[in-house]
Amino acid sequence: MKKILLLALVAIMIAATTGAFAEKVTLSVYYQYDPTGAGADTWPKILDAFQAANPDIELQVETIANEPYHTKLNAMATSGALPDLIFAWPDKRTGYLNGLTAPTPLLKDLRPWIKGHEKEFASRAMAAQGKNGEIYELPEQITATSVMFTNVALLKKLGLTPAKTFKELLAQGPVITKAGLVPIAMANADGWQMQSCLLSALVERTGGLDWYNKLITNKGAKLTDPPFVAALDVISQLAKNNMFAPGINALPYNAGTDMYINEQAPYYIDGGWKANDLRAGLSADQKASTLFLAFPDLPGQKGKTGSTAEVAGTGFGMNAKLTGAKAEAAWKFIWFFSGPEGSKIKLTGGWLPAYKIDTKGMTLDPLVVKLNAFLGAAPYGWVIDSVLDGTGMQVLHPALQEMILGKKTPQQVAAEYETWVAANDTTRK
Repeated sequence: MKKILLLALVAIMIAATTGAFAEKVTLSVYYQYDPTGAGADTWPKILDAFQAANPDIELQVETIANEPYHTKLNAMATSGALPDLIFAWPDKRTGYLNGLTAPTPLLKDLRPWIKGHEKEFASRAMAAQGKNGEIYELPEQITATSVMFTNVALLKKLGLTPAKTFKELLAQGPVITKAGLVPIAMANADGWQMQSCLLSALVERTGGLDWYNKLITNKGAKLTDPPFVAALDVISQLAKNNMFAPGINALPYNAGTDMYINEQAPYYIDGGWKANDLRAGLSADQKASTLFLAFPDLPGQKGKTGSTAEVAGTGFGMNAKLTGAKAEAAWKFIWFFSGPEGSKIKLTGGWLPAYKIDTKGMTLDPLVVKLNAFLGAAPYGWVIDSVLDGTGMQVLHPALQEMILGKKTPQQVAAEYETWVAANDTTRK
């Protein structure tokens, strides 16, 4: 009996030393996730792999898709009820979390944990996110928000080739519509699509990056200046020439993707992330005939040919209140999600991670290869809601929709947005 008790005591001591009896750490997680999207199984795979590797960490996950995600996240931040792990943006899209549009950051600076791993990521992923160089979320990818996916085989059937200039693109419109197709597949029910996936790239084209930088640093440039009005006018001309689908402002987000997959449009404008949906929906022949292009050259443009709009990608950050074991557990998940383990899962699922992975011997979808080539070659400017306050989109997005309907001119949209920015945006304070 004494021997049994002694063995039991030894076992308890070993368990205490190894942490076998350590209390589980529970973390609440808030993630933007659409379970109906292509590659939707990547998120569950990451969760399962993390839980298998970390049975001592319990994740309580809540997911919401698209704009409702931001609405609830903002409300949680305002009420002081943020979860432990938050899927965030590296810029002003969630500026109330990283201190860019609020006095106090609500996320913890991750640099102490990242230190020594910087070179393992694409350089743009390590760009400063806070006012003093802080990194509040670890980017999972580099994001081009404006790609003109182009079906060259479909254009060829119409006797056309990919448009190199805006004038050429407009001239192709009647040919495409006569064939019963839509020239440019795009959806704009939420309003952000036209801003993020087209207008943002056009602003660099019309004004050049020097002017764009003056605008976002309050160095004398305004939204009523000719470059911003000209960028808006491009969209206005596209709408007037029936280049978009009828009722574009009522089309839900994935409608544009479906139109392109079903070959109802030879052109499709969206973010580079849509390569994943296309990967799942396009046939092998369609993938082979799809080019990743930037919007065509504009008359008198000051920006660079082939430029897009680009940002360091989204990723998880941790609540600034976390300390001790909870903070360390939160970092374990952040590193798993954006580091080598999660990135490899994402890569095989069609995503292009910011973490550098040796792809030698891996079979990658051709669209992932094309996206990688596009990101590596395209010059880039800023995404408007990443460099100007996100709350201003409540003015810009509906104004863009009204302009598309012909109810407002580019000058009126520019004036309305400039009025809001001058009075409210943190870049002007």
